[in-house]
Amino acid sequence: MLFEHEIAWENDRVYEEVYRNSIDFPNEFWMQYAQDIEWKRIPNLAYDNEKKEWLSGGISNVCYNCVDRHADKIPEKAAIIWYGDEYGERREISYAKLQKMVIQISSILKGRGIKKNDVVGIYMPMIPEAIASMLACARIGAIHLVVFAGFSPEALKYRLTTSNAKALLTINSFRRGGKEIELAKNIPNELGIDIINLDNIQYHKNVIPDIDWQNSDDDLFILYTSGSSGKPKGVLHSALPYMLYVATTFKVIFGIQPDDVYFCTSDIGWITGHSYITYAPLFHGLTTVIFSGSPTYPEADRYWQIIEQEKVSIFYTAPTAIRSLQMFNKKIIKKHDLSSLRVLGTVGEPINKSAWKWYFETVGNKKCPIMDTWWQTETGGIILAPLRNINQKPGIAGKPFFGIETDIIEGELVIKNEFPGLYKAIVSECATADNALYKTGDGAVYEGSDIKIKGRMDDVINISGHRLGTAEFECAINKISEVQESAVVAVSDDLKGQTAFAFVVLTVTPERDDFAQIVKKIVSSTRNSIGSIAKPDYISFVPDLPKTRSGKIVRKLLRDIANGAENLPELHSVINSEVIDVLKVSVKNPIFCPDMCKLK
Repeated sequence: MLFEHEIAWENDRVYEEVYRNSIDFPNEFWMQYAQDIEWKRIPNLAYDNEKKEWLSGGISNVCYNCVDRHADKIPEKAAIIWYGDEYGERREISYAKLQKMVIQISSILKGRGIKKNDVVGIYMPMIPEAIASMLACARIGAIHLVVFAGFSPEALKYRLTTSNAKALLTINSFRRGGKEIELAKNIPNELGIDIINLDNIQYHKNVIPDIDWQNSDDDLFILYTSGSSGKPKGVLHSALPYMLYVATTFKVIFGIQPDDVYFCTSDIGWITGHSYITYAPLFHGLTTVIFSGSPTYPEADRYWQIIEQEKVSIFYTAPTAIRSLQMFNKKIIKKHDLSSLRVLGTVGEPINKSAWKWYFETVGNKKCPIMDTWWQTETGGIILAPLRNINQKPGIAGKPFFGIETDIIEGELVIKNEFPGLYKAIVSECATADNALYKTGDGAVYEGSDIKIKGRMDDVINISGHRLGTAEFECAINKISEVQESAVVAVSDDLKGQTAFAFVVLTVTPERDDFAQIVKKIVSSTRNSIGSIAKPDYISFVPDLPKTRSGKIVRKLLRDIANGAENLPELHSVINSEVIDVLKVSVKNPIFCPDMCKLK
C-alpha cells in the first residue's frame, strides 16, 4: 500500500492512489503515520467505532514528542529562532534550552497547584516563552488557552471566565512597530485567578522534569473562535489525535526534510500558530522561525531579511501580508537572496490571482510551489491544499487531505467522515461536534477535480485571516447610547480579504458635526470589546434595517447591498421594503470620512 509522503502530494496519479487507499483503509493509513509518534503504549487501532475514540489505548505525551526526544538526540539544534521588532534582535533556542525552559515553567505551574485538566491562560506576544508555556501545559496535562495579545481586557476576561481558567501566564510588555505595548496592564484586576508574570518569576536551578503521560482522550488546548451566539466559542482539541493530524498534514503537504528551516508568520493566538508554528514543526525536530515585529517596520523587508539570514526553505504566510508587501517597490525584495526557498504556503483566506502571481514570480522565483491551504480552528489542521508542483491553479484550494471525505451540499463545503484533527467539543456554547457531517460554513465550488473556496456563508467576517463574528461587532456597537440597533456584514477588500460594514440606526438625529463623535464611540467600543484588529471600516447611518415579519434582520440582503450587487434576491419576506432604496443610496454617497474609519 503506497503512503510515501515524499511523492504522495506531487502528482495526480500518485495522489489518487494514496487518497483511495486512505479512504478504503483508514485504520492502516493513520496507523502508518502514528509510527512517527514515540509511544509509551502503542494504540490498539487508529479509530475505535464503539468508543468513538482515536488512537484507542495509546499513551504518549505531546511535549515529550516535540521537545524531550529531540533534546536527547539533537540537543544543540535550533528549535526556535526568534526575531524582534528591530533589526538585529535575534534569539536562538536549542532543543536542550527549550527543554529547560519548558521544565522550568511546568514546575512553576505545579508549584502553584495546577493539576491535570486544569485550564491555564497564556496572554503573550510571539516570543519563545509563549511557545514554552504551551508545551509546559502539555507536559503536565494542563489544558492551555492562548489569548491573542492584541485582544482587549474584556475579550481576555470572557475567555478566561467561560473556560474556568485557574491561572494566567503573561509578561509585562513587548514592542511592535516601534511602540511599547504594556500587556500586563490589560489584565483585569477582578479575574480572581492566579496571575503568573514570567518577567517577575525567579527560576530555580533544580526542578523535577515531570511528564504526565496522556491517554488518547486527554485534552491539549482550548482556542476561541467566532461563534453564532454573539460571543466567541471555545474549541477543545484532544492531545494525541490532534498531534497525529497536524504532524501528518505538515509532513505530507509541505514534503518536509530534516534540514528544513521553517518560517510561519502567524501568531500563537490563532490556530495556525498552534498547529504549524508550534506543534507540527517541533514534532518533526525542525527549526521554526518566529517573528514578533511588523513586516514593514523599520522597513518593508523584514520577512525577506529573515529568510535570507536563516536560509528559510519553507515560508507560510497570509494573503493579506502578501498583498500589503506587493505594494512596495520590487527593489526592496530584490536586494535579498531568497534562493533557499523551496516551498511557499498561504493560510487564512483565499488568495487572489494577482497576489498569487506576485508571490510565485517575485518571492519564489517561479520555482516554488504555493500550498494554498484551507482549514479552520475546528479542523485542527489543513483540509484542502493543491498538489506540490509548480503547475498549479491560482486561487484554487485544491484537494482534500488523505482520509478526509469532502462534499459540496447546497454550495457549502462539508466533511463527511471522522478524522483525528476534528475538535472534540465546544466550550461556552450549546453545541457539540457532529463528526458524521461537519458543516464548515464556507461556500465552495468544484473546479474540475479541485475545490475552490468562495468565502464565508454565515455571519462571520474573515479579516486578514482572523475570523470574527458579526454578532460580536453588533454587541459592541449597540452599547453606544446613541445607537438603537445595528447590523454588521462582510464586504470584499483588496488588502484584508474582507472587512466589516456596519449599518447603524440611531436613537437621535444628530447634527452633522456630531456624527464624528458617534463614529469615534463606535470604533472605540468595538476595539475595547474585541481588540485592536476589530473595527468597522465602513459605517452607514440608516433610518431602518430590512426585516421579516418576525423581526429578523435580512442580513443576506444587507451583504448584497454593501457589496454593490446589482441583482438583489426576492424581497417578499421583507416587510419594510421601502428602506431598500435608502440603503442603496447610503452605501454609495459618502457623508463624512475621518481617518479612523470610512464613514458612508
